[in-house]
Amino acid sequence: MPTIKDIAAKAGVSHGTVSNVLNKRGNVSAEKIQLVERIAKEMGYKMNVQAQQLRAGTARRVCVIVPKISLKCYNDLYTGLEQVLREHDISIELISTNNLERDEEKAVKKALSLNPMAVVVVSSLLKNRGVFTPDTRFFFAERKVKGMPENSVYISFGFEQAGRDIALKCIGDGHQNVALLCENSIYSNNKSFMNGVVDVLEDDNCSCKLFPGDDSMWFNKAFDILGSKEEFDAVIAMSQEDADYLKAAHQYNPDKTMPVIYALTSKSIGIDPDVCRYELNYKLMGRNIAGQIIHAGGEDAEAAPAKKQQIIMENDGFYEKSLPSAGKKESICFLTIQNLTSKAIGMLLPSFTRETGIEVNMIEVSYDEHYKMAQTCVQNSPYDLVRIDMAWMTELGDKIYRPFDGSSSSVQWLRQQILPSLSENYSMVHGIQYAFPLDACVQMLFYRKDLFEDELIKREFFEKYKRRLEIPKTFEEYNEVARFFTRKENPDSRTRYGAVTSYGRTFLAACDFLPRFRELKKDIFDARGNVNILIPEMKQAVRNYLDTCRYAGSAVYQWWGEPTRQFSEGSTAMHIVFSNYASEMIHNPESKVVGRIAYDTVPGGQPLSGGGSVGISRFSKKYDACMSFLQWLYRKDIAETITYLGGYVCNRQISRNMDILERYPWLENMEKSFEPGWRLYKHDRNPDFNEFLFEDILGKAIRSIASGIEGMDDALEKAQAECEQAFNR
Repeated sequence: MPTIKDIAAKAGVSHGTVSNVLNKRGNVSAEKIQLVERIAKEMGYKMNVQAQQLRAGTARRVCVIVPKISLKCYNDLYTGLEQVLREHDISIELISTNNLERDEEKAVKKALSLNPMAVVVVSSLLKNRGVFTPDTRFFFAERKVKGMPENSVYISFGFEQAGRDIALKCIGDGHQNVALLCENSIYSNNKSFMNGVVDVLEDDNCSCKLFPGDDSMWFNKAFDILGSKEEFDAVIAMSQEDADYLKAAHQYNPDKTMPVIYALTSKSIGIDPDVCRYELNYKLMGRNIAGQIIHAGGEDAEAAPAKKQQIIMENDGFYEKSLPSAGKKESICFLTIQNLTSKAIGMLLPSFTRETGIEVNMIEVSYDEHYKMAQTCVQNSPYDLVRIDMAWMTELGDKIYRPFDGSSSSVQWLRQQILPSLSENYSMVHGIQYAFPLDACVQMLFYRKDLFEDELIKREFFEKYKRRLEIPKTFEEYNEVARFFTRKENPDSRTRYGAVTSYGRTFLAACDFLPRFRELKKDIFDARGNVNILIPEMKQAVRNYLDTCRYAGSAVYQWWGEPTRQFSEGSTAMHIVFSNYASEMIHNPESKVVGRIAYDTVPGGQPLSGGGSVGISRFSKKYDACMSFLQWLYRKDIAETITYLGGYVCNRQISRNMDILERYPWLENMEKSFEPGWRLYKHDRNPDFNEFLFEDILGKAIRSIASGIEGMDDALEKAQAECEQAFNR
């Protein structure tokens, strides 16, 4: 086995240089990086990562101790941890104890022998018997242990509140004779949950019988409940597994009336028609613990608190299943754009009809057809619900939609479901609410992380520009990075182009360009409210865009799908596009860059918002049926399922669902980008201003300039003249 010394001798460099190259550190030239990496590969050198960690004093490892990994809650906890830690090159050692105290003591000793950054434990011990030492960071999940070390963290959910919530719903549903299938009450979480359930039921004079037992007895206890002489009308179970055993036991007792099952479960996608689920987000708990380990317990150990911390996470609550029936059969007509969201909604519409008796006739049209059809809805509309692009809100919103009554309980409930950062631009016209955000999206920067993280590339960039290769925060930096990754500018570039531009249509050209202008100046109006684009910042932004075009190839794209495919083919280093195109890049099996893409806010921090809003036509006579549909659409379970299927509904719970984020990881960043996202220019002294028309005017100018048809001054002056005629009085 070759050593670092052998590589150094053959390469003719120092031992320290080889060590720095192989360990991705130090100030080493691009030439020497290439040399050392080539020779190491030729000699078959493999780094001993474990020995490297031991020499460093602390292994980049986290130990996780759970009672049983087969239980969904603990599997989800582990998954959440692993997903985050993996991104930081931290390994996980998993140990299962089967809820046995003696096995846990052995597990902790084994974990400590590995010299980990931290130990995460769902403990079966009631008190610390000296195994949990203060010189290692411990995270106690779900269960408290008496005598936890001073620098430890206890993280859990509101188990007592969960018990109270389930009991209250049980009473509200009319149940009076309840069985509680409870796990071992010696553990703090189980005890708190049971107390919450029993306190509420006893206060309401409901009968509550306990069926205690550990996980090895769940099936037996399920038979005991169903075989009891008492006729229970409801069962409260402490896990999904408890509920599953109850359903399995009922298969052997088909003549026995099956009680309604309420279960405390880990958060997941999909409806179980036989179970009313109350969810706790164990994957999010795992991610939160991982974040704390990285921030305080690992990469900056000195930041670890000297005192115990207690973190109680928010319960996700009930996974709703249905709305009350509308009572009579009706039909409503819904005009929307053809996209992944409408496709997913269409898949779920039969369930809405089954719940409410309301049939939905959904008309899906292309983008070009959509605007024309939306305009006709101003005079008269055959549609009850209409989706329009949020860029058309100021022009069409108050003319198409019926305003919502803010005092209505149904409207207030809908407002509570929506991300607050979207309410203004997607819902309001002149301070009045006419719609709700539906399939919102925002521009994001997608880039090849394999290129940005490559040590040789980083060194080459530094040698060329005398600064580190980083994700660009300004469009000036963006163009510099794009130039570096463009082969005609840098023959060593691994990509043909550094960036992508889309100006084949006026709409695309305006969207491509405007974040550059907004980085320099936020407004287009003068003091009198007139539109003025003949300003230095506009010209500077145009010059910046023309610079980008030089590093983007000569293709003139007519829609965003085309440049997105170019990026997916691996020929481009960076791509700015609306987030609803991310799936094609990240999940397309034909993509050559799957697994090598990362995402960030657009340079300048002024991304354009996109997507659309939905409201009730002012001509519709079916308000109640439309509200039933909107309540169904924004309900947590429906919004999550639509998003999981590839669409997006702006429910504030989406980013808390780790199953969705595993599938579409950019959604978390997208929702953060909604806050700085914008689209609508407004001025109190210019009521004639129309965003859609302005983008068309400016887009024509940008397209003409970028195509070389007109010079910058001539094109902008022509655009200004159109603005004068359209908006300025």
